[in-house]
Amino acid sequence: MTYTLLDSDEKIFKFLDSISSLDEIAVDFEGEFNLHIYGEHLCLIQIFDKSNYYIIDPRSKCVSEKGIIAFLTSPIRKIWFDAQSDNALVYKAYKTTIENVYDVRALAKALGFMGNLVSLEETYLKVKSEVVDKKRLQQTNWLKRPLSEEQICYALSDVEHLFDLKSVLIKEVEDKNLTKNAEYLLKCACNKPKLTPPWTKLCSTRELSKEQRLALKEYFIARDVVAKRFNVPSYYVLDKHKIVELAKKNPKSLDEVYSIMGPCNQRFELFLRSSMKNAFDHLR
Repeated sequence: MTYTLLDSDEKIFKFLDSISSLDEIAVDFEGEFNLHIYGEHLCLIQIFDKSNYYIIDPRSKCVSEKGIIAFLTSPIRKIWFDAQSDNALVYKAYKTTIENVYDVRALAKALGFMGNLVSLEETYLKVKSEVVDKKRLQQTNWLKRPLSEEQICYALSDVEHLFDLKSVLIKEVEDKNLTKNAEYLLKCACNKPKLTPPWTKLCSTRELSKEQRLALKEYFIARDVVAKRFNVPSYYVLDKHKIVELAKKNPKSLDEVYSIMGPCNQRFELFLRSSMKNAFDHLR
């Protein structure tokens, strides 16, 4: 697919000037979510204006936070699919939110459709994706440069049909008298992200006592410290199920802590044991 690469702040600002007369553009992200290195990172922004494709490369040395934020907060309407997770990433990384979002997933939800983008396109546009194995590509390493042609095609395919989807779904919503519900869901989709502590995503904290919830937090942070030190995903250091087990059993000795942890990668073992000892001491 032919596209224009925006790999500098200068190009981003020129692009924003060039689309100032447009009402809307289609946008999507590719990100890194603790799969290949530590933390969450914005890796790619793909754009379609009905005629041309563009890619903003946040990994370029010539692209700064200033350029990224200028695009994200620009007044042009941005048609998106499921913007909430992307908005949360932006909020954590840049301390701002995406402005002027029109989330077509809100229209789909108003219609009772809870599937992904591919199934939505197949159902309402009768479009069959030409990209093979989307799940694999979704989880590919978006941090590496240069990106492969396969990665680029996958990324741009996510914005290819958003204009058509918006039109078809709006008509469907109107035909079924679901406009008010859709408007409410569209408004909710634009709300400021509510960031929950990451350790609460490991299990249902309702099942844990106050003491166990505190242990979950301490042992999660202890693992995170090591992952950050080595710049690796947290699961490389210790499986999340071990963190939950430590929280639930709340061991009474260091030997019990290490027994529950089990064998560790030798690369991390010394630092992990030290970090877990600090957590254990803090819980006493």
